[in-house]
Amino acid sequence: MIVAVTGAAGMVGSSACAALTAAGHAVRRLTRSPSGADDRLFRLEEPLSPGALAGCDALIHGAYDFSAMGWEQVEHVNVQGSLRLLNASKRAGIKRVVFVSSISAFAACRSDYGRGKVIVENAALDGDAIVLRPGLIYGGPGGMYKALAKLSACPLLPVFDGGGQPLHMVHLDDVARDLVAALHWDPKRAAGPVTLADPEPIAFKDLLAAIARDKGRRVRTVSIPSAPVLLFLRALEALGLRPRFRADSLEALLHPNDRLDWSAHGRLNLNYRRFGRTSASDEQHRKLLQ
Repeated sequence: MIVAVTGAAGMVGSSACAALTAAGHAVRRLTRSPSGADDRLFRLEEPLSPGALAGCDALIHGAYDFSAMGWEQVEHVNVQGSLRLLNASKRAGIKRVVFVSSISAFAACRSDYGRGKVIVENAALDGDAIVLRPGLIYGGPGGMYKALAKLSACPLLPVFDGGGQPLHMVHLDDVARDLVAALHWDPKRAAGPVTLADPEPIAFKDLLAAIARDKGRRVRTVSIPSAPVLLFLRALEALGLRPRFRADSLEALLHPNDRLDWSAHGRLNLNYRRFGRTSASDEQHRKLLQ
C-alpha cells in the first residue's frame, strides 16, 4: 500500500515509516519539513496541502504539536487540525486510517492532552478508523522516557505523593509493529481504542530507580506534595514560560486511567515485552542515554 504518515519526523512516526518500508509498503511522509521526493508539507494548524493524500491507500496520523499550551491552543491546533485531516482522508477516499492516541486519553481524564485526544478518537472511531493508545514509550531517542532518564541523573529524586503512580510501558519497536499490523485489523474486532502496553504496571518511583540502575547509578527519592508543584507549574506557564515538565504532564501522571481495557490483547493476539528485558534495541538505547 501507499501509506501517508503524519508526524513522520518524530520518534514514533519515524519508527513507523521504517517498519512500513520493511513490510513492503510505500511511505508518504507528511511533515513540517519535506525533504524527500514523495514528502508533503503538513502542519496541524493549517489546511492540508492540495494533493497531499492523492493516491494513498492508508493514513497513520501520529502528529501532535506539543508547543500548544492550554486548552484553547490544544483544541485549536491539535484537535481541529486532526479533525480536518480526518475529513480530508474521507474526501480522498482513504478507507484505512490509524490514529495514534495515548493511554492518557479516556473519558474522565483531566489533562488537556488527553481531552483533546479523546475528541479526535471519537471522530476517528465514527469513521471506522483504528485507534491506538500507547503507554509510556521506551527504547527510542526521545519522548517522556528520555526526559525521565535525564532526571534520574540527580542523586536525590523528587517523586509526587509517594511516587506510587502506575505507569504502563511499551517498547518503541512494539508500537511500530502494531502500527503496521493495525492497517489490516477489522475495526469491529478492535472494538474501540486498543491499549498498546504491558498490562503489568511499574510505579513512577520504581521506574526512576530502574533507569538510574541501568546507567550504573543509585538514587534516593524524596516524596513531595503534588498540589503546590502543580500550582507552581501553572503559574510559570501563565507567565509565558515553558518548564521542561509541564503542568499538563503532571496532571496526567497524577490521575491515570484506573479502568484500562486489555480485552483487545486477546482478540488481536497482542503481546508486549516486559520493561527491562534486554534486546539489541535496548542496548542501542542505553548508549544514547550515556
